[in-house]
Amino acid sequence: APAPPPPPLPLPTATPAHLVWKDAVVATRGHVSYANAFNYERVQKWEFANGTSSPKDWIAPRPYGKWCKSNPSAIAIDCEMCETKDPVSLRSDPKALCRVSVVNADNPDEVLLDTLVKPSWPVVDYRTWVNGISAKDLENVEFTLEHAQAFMRALCSEQTVVVGHAVHNDLLALRMIHHCNVDTAMLYTHKDENDGTPSLKNLALGALKKEMPEIHDSVNDARVALACARHYVDNEGKVDPVDKVYSRSSSRVRTDAADTAMLLVHRLPNTTLPQHISEMFLAYTHIKPKKVPEIAFSGSQGKCHVEFSSKEHAELAYATLVGDEREDKTGKKQKRVGLKGGGYVCVRKMKKSK
Repeated sequence: APAPPPPPLPLPTATPAHLVWKDAVVATRGHVSYANAFNYERVQKWEFANGTSSPKDWIAPRPYGKWCKSNPSAIAIDCEMCETKDPVSLRSDPKALCRVSVVNADNPDEVLLDTLVKPSWPVVDYRTWVNGISAKDLENVEFTLEHAQAFMRALCSEQTVVVGHAVHNDLLALRMIHHCNVDTAMLYTHKDENDGTPSLKNLALGALKKEMPEIHDSVNDARVALACARHYVDNEGKVDPVDKVYSRSSSRVRTDAADTAMLLVHRLPNTTLPQHISEMFLAYTHIKPKKVPEIAFSGSQGKCHVEFSSKEHAELAYATLVGDEREDKTGKKQKRVGLKGGGYVCVRKMKKSK
């Protein structure tokens, strides 16, 4: 007999305050990128294989009941992440939690939690240029991911609406499987683009007429995402596309000298895991990448920047790949590399050839 279908995902229907958010939750789930972005199973599979986490490291909220009747119906969250490495196994965690901020969506003035978080492995990249957090800031911090998870389990039922911008990143950093989400990146569109999602900076300017600071502040980011979500709800989803005023320079891979030790791999099928890319380079070029990060998916395809031990390793790997070479629209060379099961992926250089 065929396997029974999975149970339907919960919806926020427990109280009138929950119901306010129901259409926005449904709209978020209806976005073309939702299934890939919130694919907890795929991330778990990758982390379990990589040794970054195990099943006991993940949490899921309980059903709504008497225990949470006095808790907020919705919260807004934002997390800051850094990169850590286990000194024994040398495994990396590119999205280790280092700050978590939670705002009460029923009363945005109330900050329910705002704390730095001590990662379990040593930090190899603080990403201070993005989050403003330095080694000195984390020196005496005793609050851990487990403390953050305990807080979220006490606060959230499976019907608590979690609001945020690209909020899947925050939930994955918390290793929290949750389905009643309102993601402002998926509620708004760019004026001149059909695909892609607007940055919070462009969204704040377009929907709220508000400028964002250069360095992230997770309490402010949570409140701004909440205000954008409220704007969507108050207008019953009839919101204008936003102008692309700012480019995502902060979230792009920086093209300094080190970046030539990288190759962009894109058009990746949505079943691809980072180890598949590592295996592909090893099989086709006999060169093992130094690091393959988590794949960023949009719609049915994904991409990631693969790092090699040196510029020479990256150039040799590219030169060894067999495939039709052409320039992309920015003038950078790329190759179409055939896959064993059919189809192809594109491997692109980071800079134009001189």
